[in-house]
Amino acid sequence: MVLNFNVFKKSSPDGKIILYLSKRNIVDHITYIDSVDGVVMLDNSYLKSGKIFGQIVCSFRYGRKEDEVMGLCFQKDMYLASAQIYPPLDNENPVKLTKIQDCLVSKLGSNAMPFRFKIPENAPASVILQDGTSNLADACGVQYYVKIFAGESETDHNRAKNFVAMRIRKIQFAPVMRPLSRHPCTIVRKDFMFSPGQLELEAVLDKQVYTHGENVQVTLCIRNSSNKMVKKIKVLIQQIVDIVIFQNGQCRTTIAAVETQEGCPILPGSSMQKTISMLPTLENVKGRYGVALEDQINEKQEHSLASSVL
Repeated sequence: MVLNFNVFKKSSPDGKIILYLSKRNIVDHITYIDSVDGVVMLDNSYLKSGKIFGQIVCSFRYGRKEDEVMGLCFQKDMYLASAQIYPPLDNENPVKLTKIQDCLVSKLGSNAMPFRFKIPENAPASVILQDGTSNLADACGVQYYVKIFAGESETDHNRAKNFVAMRIRKIQFAPVMRPLSRHPCTIVRKDFMFSPGQLELEAVLDKQVYTHGENVQVTLCIRNSSNKMVKKIKVLIQQIVDIVIFQNGQCRTTIAAVETQEGCPILPGSSMQKTISMLPTLENVKGRYGVALEDQINEKQEHSLASSVL
């Protein structure tokens, strides 16, 4: 039986530590999160004397790198998981190897050390914010790294040549909805001062979850029981980003908009039903400040609008 799989590889500057990862997209399935499985290939000098540690680093940048002067730093690193990979501690349970880890250990020999990390359930997704420029390498947002280094303890980060860090990405998939689940619906009613009756607007979406590239179908039902006249209809899709590190830190951006006078005016005592289709894409807001994008591991890949996350 032949197994075909992709493996991501990166080595330290001195070439004595080599990191292998089976995947770099870590999926949050709401009920559980995929583990970070990998293998570390060590030089013989580390096997004789030395300790190797591994960590999952969540890097949060909240300011531009070019503004970091006089010791200021607009980046915080959170260590979400940390463990000693070599020599393995006696009180730790041995890692149950995946098929890819088993193949790598068999091929690389006794110098290969497998490891597994778990990302906490409340960890944020990999998201960056547009800053109005075309360079998103140092954009504000959340990014993840797997870091392997040699040192005397978990806090020994001073040896620049004896570490390797590889970017990973945490993404969240929406739960599978039942086919017979109710369509999202909302109804608003507006009263007018000094005028009898009210205007009722009902909006219904065709489904609960959309993927990139899908049109959003909005069915509107307008019932005009007032003595006013409806002259036009405007529908917006907005992206709302909450940045909890700042007080009142919220970005609200219109991703797609449709304004129409078809079927108008809606006279008093009449009603109208209409379906409007919109396609939210990054092209509509490319370069606009504050728009949240999904982080991409490969800088050559095209960015896309960030998905809604819990």
